Amino acid sequence: MLLKAKLPPLPTFIKCGNATFASGKSHFGRTFHLFDMLFVTKGTIYMKEENQEYEIKAGEYLILAPGLYHKGYKGCEEESAFYWAHFSFPNSYRLEEEGEINWAAIFLKTNTHVTPDIFELCLPRYKRMEHPEQVIALFEKLLAAERSSDLTERMKQQSYFFDILVYLQKSAIELPSRSQEIAHSCMTYIHAHFHRDDFQVRDMAKELLFHPDHLTRAMKKATGLTPLQYLHQVRFRHAKQLLEKGVLDLTTIAIATGFKDVSYFARLFKEKEGMTPGQYRRIPTYEREK
Repeated sequence: MLLKAKLPPLPTFIKCGNATFASGKSHFGRTFHLFDMLFVTKGTIYMKEENQEYEIKAGEYLILAPGLYHKGYKGCEEESAFYWAHFSFPNSYRLEEEGEINWAAIFLKTNTHVTPDIFELCLPRYKRMEHPEQVIALFEKLLAAERSSDLTERMKQQSYFFDILVYLQKSAIELPSRSQEIAHSCMTYIHAHFHRDDFQVRDMAKELLFHPDHLTRAMKKATGLTPLQYLHQVRFRHAKQLLEKGVLDLTTIAIATGFKDVSYFARLFKEKEGMTPGQYRRIPTYEREK
């Protein structure tokens, strides 16, 4: 099962702790109104959610969903220890069957000057971690903040918990190293040629000795963007830098960023940033840096 939710807003951390069950002890039964994450560090915890049974061994985690009855279906066979964390989502979430997880499914929409990047958090609800010591370190950091009397540290609990979720998601994404290398070659090529108004993916593919479809798949896996989407991202980032300097006219900026038609450039800029190039240029520097 997968847990999915659009971000932002971020999940809300409620409380965390750690516990040790003696041999023979089991988790009590309840229908909880929050998500309950269990990460086992020693032994095995036997949990049942509705009709599904889970043996959560050391190095594995389980995310129990709100509204579903869960309990320990048998006692531990040895002393078992685990971290737990309660959290919720300000907006909706979805529980779905297993499917492929990659960056193409996670990165939904590029930000503008007035709207944020949109992502989809996508977590397996039950998984074994390859590097459990890293998860332990993240939980210890969260737990230290939970127990701290320093209000500054306690305020950081939300970000510390989100670090855990991001790490779990990243660990679930299988990104072949070859795809990463191909995507890096694409990005390097785009940064070197984005100013050309005759930029074509097929020319890049010919230069890099790959089929265009192969490049597109590699870029989607690595960045969540197609080569053309990444090209526009680079072009508009450069355009904004030139606009901020306030020296060049719009026609010159359009040409310098790969657009031979200034009207087309202005229309795309407004679609992406929510304002015209002229409006962006007039924004005070301190406003742009917020």
